[in-house]
Formats: sequence, structure tokens, C-alpha cells
Amino acid sequence: MSKPTIATLSAESMSDEMDLDLADIAAIFEYATSRLSAIRTELESTRHTLPIKTCRIIGQYLNWEGESFTLPWMSPCAGLSISPPLSRNLRFFVGVLSMKQVGLVTNFEEIYNALMTLPAAPAGPWQKGRLARTYWTPWWMNTANIVADDNFLHTYPNCVQVQQIIAKHFKQLPEGKVLITPATLTIPMCTPVAEQLSNIHAKVLHEGQLIVKMLEDKVVEAKMVAATMLWMDTALGQDVVKAIAATEKLTKYLKREAAQ
Repeated sequence: MSKPTIATLSAESMSDEMDLDLADIAAIFEYATSRLSAIRTELESTRHTLPIKTCRIIGQYLNWEGESFTLPWMSPCAGLSISPPLSRNLRFFVGVLSMKQVGLVTNFEEIYNALMTLPAAPAGPWQKGRLARTYWTPWWMNTANIVADDNFLHTYPNCVQVQQIIAKHFKQLPEGKVLITPATLTIPMCTPVAEQLSNIHAKVLHEGQLIVKMLEDKVVEAKMVAATMLWMDTALGQDVVKAIAATEKLTKYLKREAAQ
């Protein structure tokens, strides 16, 4: 009996096609979780010795990880109403990468720092995934000498290659794919009330962003005024400087609230 197919993705530069079912989707995220755990474990030994530049480069490779084995597969799940079985660590990692895409995380060093907040040895396979002996392109080995390979960082495995990589991965595990939690289909919950709440939430976020932008613009204007007053040696200039500091603190607070 043939397995039910939920999506067919054509591979770039290859004539083959890969048929995805719920088990395939689950296997992709299981593999991504396993790689993430192997990376986090390896980075623990050097977390206090790496310079900022190296941490930033590692962040670039972590971003590549997400764009290779996680984020491209989230869109089909959303479009087909599939609930992927993401581990806690992978769910956290996806959140960080999503923040990077919308500008809430502004540099690759923050991606590295966010990953290092995860426990190096979480309890149970649901959090950490099952480790294998070897991995495809294990860039995280010998990170002390890592360099940013632009060609590597801008080349991603296509869907057929991902299928082949995952097949080799599970051949290393005694239990194979038996312990994988299957993905499930979900009924989209879209009611008039839910739509209204979603629209209200979006408008509130937009208005909040406008307020933060206005405050930031006012800080720039106030700094120009303060500079003039301080040059004229007036006491009012000191008051403006204090007001600028208070406004900057308010802006940072509003940004933190918007990010939560």
C-alpha cells in the first residue's frame, strides 16, 4: 500500500521529485533537533573562550542551519495545516530565527547567545533529540578556527538532498525512525472573533511601533538641541540631557515589551 502524499516538492537543479507525507515531515524536524543538540553540546566546551568575532561567525552558521533544515519546512506545514512535532529546543531556535527575519534580533552574535541559553544536556530525547555518530557537514567541530565560508553559507541542500541526508542519519540509529513522534493534521481555527482579535493585535503592534519610532526621532532632535545649549553653556542644556536619557530608557522598555 502506497503512503499518502501531502506535498510534492521539485528539487532545484535535479529532475527527481520528493513526495512528503506526515512521517517525512516529522523526520526532518527530528533530524534538525538532533543537529541542534550536537551543536549545543560541542559549543559548551568553548563558550567562555571564544572571541566576539568567532561567536558572530558561529551565529551565521546557526542561521544557515535554520534556513536549511527548519524554516523552509515550516511554510508547507502552515499552508497544509500540519502540526510538526517540534522539540522545546527546536521551537525556541525557530523563534529566535523568526525574530532575526523581522529585525527583532539584529545580528548573528545574538543568535549564538540565544542558543547558549539552552541547557547543554537537557533531560530526555524530547528536548535534545537522539544523537548520531556522524552528521552531514558538521561545521561546528573545531569552532576555535572557524571562518565564514560565504560560498557554504549561501548554498542550501535541496529537498531531494535533504531526504538523502536524513535517510543516512537514521541508518545510524538502532531504532531508526520508530521513535519519531508523527506530525498531525490540524483543523484551522479561523472564526470571526479570532479574525477580529488578530486584526486588533496587529493594529496595536503597528501603533506601538509608530510610538517607538516617534520617541526615537524626538531623541535625535533633543540631542541636537542639547548640543547647542551645552555649547552656549546654559543650565537648560543639562535638563535636556537628562530628559534624553529618560526618553531612551522608555524607548528601550517599549521595545522589550513589544518583543515579548
